[in-house]
Amino acid sequence: MKTSAKGLFAGSLLLNLWFFTQVLRPLQRLKARAAKLAAGDLAAFDQPCGGISTIGELRHTMASMVGHVQRAQAEGLTYRHALTEGQEAERTRIAHELHDETIQSLIAVAQGIELGLNWLKHDPDRAKSMLSAARAQVVESVENLRRMIADLRPPALEELGIVAALQLLASQNLGLHVQVNVSGDARRLEEQQELTLFRVAQEAARNAQRHGNARRISLELDFHAADVQIAITDDGLGFTPPATLDGLAQNEKFGLLGMKERVEQLHGTLHVVSEPGKGTRVHVKLPLDPIAQPTEKVRDPVCGAAIEPRHAFGSVVYEEFRYYFCCPVCQGAFQAQPSLYVRNAASNE
Repeated sequence: MKTSAKGLFAGSLLLNLWFFTQVLRPLQRLKARAAKLAAGDLAAFDQPCGGISTIGELRHTMASMVGHVQRAQAEGLTYRHALTEGQEAERTRIAHELHDETIQSLIAVAQGIELGLNWLKHDPDRAKSMLSAARAQVVESVENLRRMIADLRPPALEELGIVAALQLLASQNLGLHVQVNVSGDARRLEEQQELTLFRVAQEAARNAQRHGNARRISLELDFHAADVQIAITDDGLGFTPPATLDGLAQNEKFGLLGMKERVEQLHGTLHVVSEPGKGTRVHVKLPLDPIAQPTEKVRDPVCGAAIEPRHAFGSVVYEEFRYYFCCPVCQGAFQAQPSLYVRNAASNE
């Protein structure tokens, strides 16, 4: 009995010693390294903790997680730097255009008007010629400003919707054949949805032209009851996309990364299919909330525009009656002062 008790005691002692050295101490080391990680030491899990294989696997998994975090931070930092540089470059471009074109043109206009006024009494024909030249310069400056405004935020998008904005985008790409195809029940969408679809198409078209040397681009806009989809396909040089779109920052595909972030903010999806020498296809799908639509032709109570069945931008119920709108501007005006437009709509009937 004494021998057996001694054997059990020795076995228990060895078991406790093994548990202390192979489990408890390694777990304590792992806990201490987790505390270092919380304090900002991202290399805390680089060294082994010892102990059983399960603890080693746990340390390795946590080290891998830290690696993913570090990579995400590095990619995010790279993207933010690129975004800042892109914004600064865009500001610089706009400033140069305003200074080199618009301001210089306006200065020339002012000088032409002044000279024309000086010649008005002595040489009316010469004065008329100078004033005509000044007027032509004003018209040119207005067109340049309209072009800049359209690049920043196309008026057609807000006034007429995504279909008209895409058609305008296609017409502006001189030297490049851009075809717009619309299928499904085309209608107005929410402002951010239309802006996101337009920016994706705009960026994809620019990438295809600048980087892919594309000659033809197809914009396919497809409306469904629960979502809207757009696909931009080009015949350019193509490229090898990363395994996941999260790797776009590493490949410095910041334009595509910007598209991805815009789409995901609206709970949508973006897929890129490309191959060197075989062009690129960017596909976006945005979910849509159901919007009440008129079943017959109605008029916007604010601007009086005719709205075809199922083509309203949105609707508002006021005093138990539903009003439909052609654009967000009219809907916002109505919501700000509905009684005014209800009276106007009644008086026009």
